[in-house]
Amino acid sequence: MTSDCISLTVTQAFKLPTVSKGTWSDGKLVTIRFGMRVDDLLVNGDTVSGVKISDSRGSFDSSSQKLGCDAIVLAVGLRVEHPQELINDIQYSGLANEVRCGRGKVPVADYQVARYVEGTDTSILSNMEPVTRSCYSFCMCPGGQVGKCSTSSNVSSKDFEDLNLTGLLAGVEFQRTFERKAALMGGGDFVVPVQTVTDFLDNRLLATSVPPSSYRLGVKPANLHELYPLHITEALQRAISMFNEELPGFISSSALLHGVETRTSSPIQITHRSDTWESTSLKGLYPVGEEAGYVIRVPPRQRRQLSLRRRNTRLFRKHLLSAAVDGMHAGFAVARNLGLYDSSLDSVVGKAQNVGFVKY
Repeated sequence: MTSDCISLTVTQAFKLPTVSKGTWSDGKLVTIRFGMRVDDLLVNGDTVSGVKISDSRGSFDSSSQKLGCDAIVLAVGLRVEHPQELINDIQYSGLANEVRCGRGKVPVADYQVARYVEGTDTSILSNMEPVTRSCYSFCMCPGGQVGKCSTSSNVSSKDFEDLNLTGLLAGVEFQRTFERKAALMGGGDFVVPVQTVTDFLDNRLLATSVPPSSYRLGVKPANLHELYPLHITEALQRAISMFNEELPGFISSSALLHGVETRTSSPIQITHRSDTWESTSLKGLYPVGEEAGYVIRVPPRQRRQLSLRRRNTRLFRKHLLSAAVDGMHAGFAVARNLGLYDSSLDSVVGKAQNVGFVKY
């Protein structure tokens, strides 16, 4: 099978070691706690002095009002899984027979598609003007399992208004709304609702038996075309039709959509300084990576220095390794503040200010 997106919203839990310890060179103790959640920040003036943590899995709402963050555009969508042989045929045509599980002269095929879709959000009374949404595939994974496969459309604050969601965390509740709805469609027990691409485009559910899925906890046929608000569903449907023009055969009864995908981007961005990586509102806090609302753009020269293979640079640009590099430069910034940074590292990895960060 071949799939195209990012990790599943619901997965099995696994246990990690509870505590691991190390020390700074000046002897100050550092404690790393696994399996714990930061529930709130302890703030003294304009500086973070600590964190409030728990091992609870329940919902929480931070009481800290001093952390500066912005509500930003986020992506939602569905994961789509095709038989690998179908993608090989689409991409290679006559050469598809040369593919031998990626170990032959011709590697297994992949793809990356993106389209801008015009439409009108008629369900939102405050906005009857035409709206352009970007729909794209994310993190194509030949031979992977579901946990990688989606066509997504961007969501803005105007989408939240139709659900009576407001405020900086409206995007978070927007995510939860459709995650809960998908869980109900699946019937619980981490079963994922699915629908063939052909049925999704026709707004129907004819297939009572569905193509094989690599998702291990079970799937259940469902009306995924009723999952999202109409304007998002229609944007996804138009985008899939456009993808089929570029990849004839993309629309197939053997292609299976899985719901829901809401975690390819963060609904908020914790603002930080471009030179020090420190929060603009609280000293001592370094928001980095995807969940803080950032994906960084790394210059080609630095990608070469990090010895990335050519075929992996797309994943690098997308999110996976970029979050690690973002954290690396934040670590360098902390080291500078503590007087522990070795400036000779600049010649190896490049200066932090040469690495741009962008909003989703």
